[in-house]
Amino acid sequence: MEKTYLKDKHLKKKRAMKGVYAIMIVALVFVFIMIKFATSGGASDILSFGKMPNADDAYKIAQEFVIPTIRTTNTSFPEDGYQFGKKSDSVYVIKSYVTSVDERGRTNRTNFQMILKYNGGAKFLKKNWSMVDINESSQ
Repeated sequence: MEKTYLKDKHLKKKRAMKGVYAIMIVALVFVFIMIKFATSGGASDILSFGKMPNADDAYKIAQEFVIPTIRTTNTSFPEDGYQFGKKSDSVYVIKSYVTSVDERGRTNRTNFQMILKYNGGAKFLKKNWSMVDINESSQ
């Protein structure tokens, strides 16, 4: 009688531990999904693990790289006035301009051509891109 009691107790403990492990795995998957959701731009970006950036994504990042090179803080970019090219798998060429207003009220236009390299990760974060080259000319 005592042996079957100990054997049953051992089997119950073993079964309970399997349940605990299953709950831990489910909790880890849940935490991973929550972190992925928190660092993504929204629900549509969560399932896009291997999705490469498009022209609009590269243009938005190019704007972030150009703004520090302009001496004024009042800048504006055209919404659809840019040219886009893709050199290789993750190298993008953006050609556009930025208009800025200096402290005297004069409007300046700066044309730029930028080569960007996408390093992977969230495509909307500047840290996942690197600027290979930039050419600027004032007009």
